[in-house]
Amino acid sequence: MFKEIKSLERIDFTASIRFRITDHNYGNHVANNVFVEYLHEGRFQFLESLGYTEMDVEGASLILSELAIKFTKQAFYPDTMKLEIAVANRRPTRFDLLYRGFDSAGDLLVLAKTEMAAVDYQTGKPVRMPEAFYDRLKS
Repeated sequence: MFKEIKSLERIDFTASIRFRITDHNYGNHVANNVFVEYLHEGRFQFLESLGYTEMDVEGASLILSELAIKFTKQAFYPDTMKLEIAVANRRPTRFDLLYRGFDSAGDLLVLAKTEMAAVDYQTGKPVRMPEAFYDRLKS
């Protein structure tokens, strides 16, 4: 899976995320768990660029149902990460987002995949991904 992400040919969105000094751990580098927050921020920016939020995608909501992450290099403040995002593996009720994060020197920091599932928050049940949303992802 990570080989596939490393060699992505298509990028659907790029986010810029600045590291905060408070993101450092006792090893004096950005803590691994903080990268999950960076993925969330990048995903938020991507959806916002399409006119959506995780709570409202053509009437459905999105939840993170799976996460895989590989750390390739430590990150440090002050720096900014370029986070590339690609949509993959669209299915009736879910899709994947693939991520590559680079520091300002162009070194690869992180590879990740999140599976996003469509749900109806009122019932708590999975729903079909709205076609209008999938159409926006294709363009």
